[in-house]
Amino acid sequence: MKATLEQIENSSYVPMAKDILRVSKSSYMTYKMCSRQYFWRYVADVPSSPPNDAMIRGTAIHNVMEKGLLEGYDAVEQAAIDNDVVFDSAVDSLTSLIDQIADHFGKLDVVEAEVKHQVYDNFNGAEIIWVGMVDGIIRHPDGGLVLVELKTGNMNLGKLARTRHELCYYNMILKKLGYDEITHFLYIAPDYELLTDREDKLLLEGNKKGKEVWLGNYNGIAILEPLSSRSINAFKKALSKNVSSLILQEYPMNWNEFFCLEWCDFSDSCQDELLGLTGGMFEL
Repeated sequence: MKATLEQIENSSYVPMAKDILRVSKSSYMTYKMCSRQYFWRYVADVPSSPPNDAMIRGTAIHNVMEKGLLEGYDAVEQAAIDNDVVFDSAVDSLTSLIDQIADHFGKLDVVEAEVKHQVYDNFNGAEIIWVGMVDGIIRHPDGGLVLVELKTGNMNLGKLARTRHELCYYNMILKKLGYDEITHFLYIAPDYELLTDREDKLLLEGNKKGKEVWLGNYNGIAILEPLSSRSINAFKKALSKNVSSLILQEYPMNWNEFFCLEWCDFSDSCQDELLGLTGGMFEL
């Protein structure tokens, strides 16, 4: 059920800090990827780096898509101007992909876009508030709902699988709120560049049963796929495991010499601990 204001105020991302554990899509995916990163970000409250250019651009492109979905094609140009991305190639790719999808569906019947949901639940004996905001929800011509997720930057099979897991999270929230059945996921990646020097495995997704693939005018790809029971079962298993570990405040380090230094805002904190320069994370 929808969380009350009192329940929201009595929730926290820090286990045991308040009566109710707060779990957003971002916090859950952070813990799933690296529980130690979750500790630094949500428990120790180590400051993150300010948004970089790619993050700022990603937010702007999301804003353009939201306007396009809710207000139609004519709103895209002004949204691009307002968000300072009028000359960004992703805007052209995005509008091209949305046009093709609308043509395939007959029209875009938009249910909502960028609406924040907070759901109170008793999960495996623990009080939890699930938090999520879907990029978009449209209605499929067959009657079910399609969850839409926009991803700027590189897209590959690994990122597609992670995004599928995120959409399963949203599916869980919307199901608890009594939405109509979610039948499809739609991934839109306006920056995707088609591989020409070797087999493009992402493009081959269109050969799988029930899937549809569209390409933008220059760059960009969109993939529509039916929601499978296999995806749901894998998500439920991972969710139960990770939330149980989070409640027990398990934050093991999963250090990688390349990825931690390249992608994580908190690599210095872990590196200091590995080198014995600090007393350990629980002495902060």
